[in-house]
Amino acid sequence: MNLYYNLVKTAEKKPEATALYFGHETISYGELLARTNRLANALRGLGVEKGSKAAILLRNVPEFAVSYYAVLALGATVVPLCYMCLAEEVDKIVCNSKVETLITNFEFDDLVKELQKSCGSQLNRIIVSEAPELKGVIQYEKIVEGQSKELEMADCEEDDVAVILYAPTSARVVRGCMLTHGNLDWNAEVVAGQCSLVPDDVVIGVLPFFAAYGQTCVLNASLKFGCSIVLHESFIPGEVLKSLQHEQVTVFFGVPTMYVYILNHPLIYQYDLGSVRLWVCGGAPFSQEVMERWNNELGARIYEGYGLTEAAPVVAMQPIEGAYKIGSIGVPPEGIEVKIVDEESKELETGEVGELIISGPNIMKGYYDNPTETERVLREGWLYTGDMSYVDEDGYLFIVGRKKDLIIRGGFNIYPREIEEVLASHPLISEAAVVGIPNKYLGEEVKAFVKLKPGSRLTDEQVLEYCEERLPYYKTPKFVVFVRSFKKDPSGQILKDLIEEAT
Repeated sequence: MNLYYNLVKTAEKKPEATALYFGHETISYGELLARTNRLANALRGLGVEKGSKAAILLRNVPEFAVSYYAVLALGATVVPLCYMCLAEEVDKIVCNSKVETLITNFEFDDLVKELQKSCGSQLNRIIVSEAPELKGVIQYEKIVEGQSKELEMADCEEDDVAVILYAPTSARVVRGCMLTHGNLDWNAEVVAGQCSLVPDDVVIGVLPFFAAYGQTCVLNASLKFGCSIVLHESFIPGEVLKSLQHEQVTVFFGVPTMYVYILNHPLIYQYDLGSVRLWVCGGAPFSQEVMERWNNELGARIYEGYGLTEAAPVVAMQPIEGAYKIGSIGVPPEGIEVKIVDEESKELETGEVGELIISGPNIMKGYYDNPTETERVLREGWLYTGDMSYVDEDGYLFIVGRKKDLIIRGGFNIYPREIEEVLASHPLISEAAVVGIPNKYLGEEVKAFVKLKPGSRLTDEQVLEYCEERLPYYKTPKFVVFVRSFKKDPSGQILKDLIEEAT
């Protein structure tokens, strides 16, 4: 099988249907396939073949979809690059993955120049669109000109690596998740089933396609089932609201930060959002206070889900039909098996907190060129997620925090997420992160980093008093630091090792 074939099948079935909306441009499935095949033929002529690796450094523009499927069509491996990362981080990924080809555009000229210096001997070809003044590169427009729109697809096995995804971590560890054609196709099928996607659906494409969430739930699932995608290069709340109304979007996949900004947008009630039948949230823990506000003020439910890059990424989601439980990430779909285990990998009882482990056809092949880390997380057919969780009597999963974030204070286990939820419920606090710091008497003490809403003022005493009224004594933070901002990964997850303290 080849993931690219999903695009072929949809284009053959409905060539005139809209695949992509991008600004004032509308691209049909037939045109998208033709553009993809022209680029694939050009890449083949340059030497890209099965076993090659090609990086894509683009925002959510039509060329991303074209490049992604063109590389897959040749049996080569796609390495999407995070345009939000620093040059040194991109450099590490390019070097680690041994990429020979880079596809990008004029926006990243400066980064291209840096890569030419640091990875010049490795990068055999750098293909750039709309950048005629850049030296030492191949012009995208020139190589696709005159190419055939017919293509002989490369044969691939389900277990062949389609994409290597690098998930940013707080320690800046470089780990490339090898996801196969089978992993990604199966997970796209699951997303479509969980969300009841149909060809008439219009899906918002604001999640970055370089990350697993946007790539599987928006790009792959939509194009496999013939939906239309409304592309946004970046998340600008006002523009997204206009798009939801104007394009009559029916499905919204987002992260908590997006929902917060939309909910707090001063003009939100001027837009008709009635076309959206499904609001889905994932990527990071979601404040229950924000979710309840959304549900109550907008009269629409947000269905929370859970996934991780190593699982391609979807693992569980609140069922559209069935009990709705705020705070839960829902249930795993048929085909995915989950367990909650202790330190000895013994399965725990209902309601007991332990590490969530997963087994299923969506689990990655391993970390690229990193057998040590692969062996650490993949054991006897199970992926050890590092997420501390429990399952209730109905089989619904609840995440309480990251295993590595666990704070042990005087023998008591404290999961930061519970404290962060309390802090986020304060009307003057926009975000919070809680960590453990060494204490010679108790082992660890609780420290909170707090970001206030614009124009707000609070003292650390007021924050501590607020927590004391809502938390047991041993969970109450003993230190509060106000911050200007939090560094986050593309999914909106706060990188706790990189918290920037206010001065």
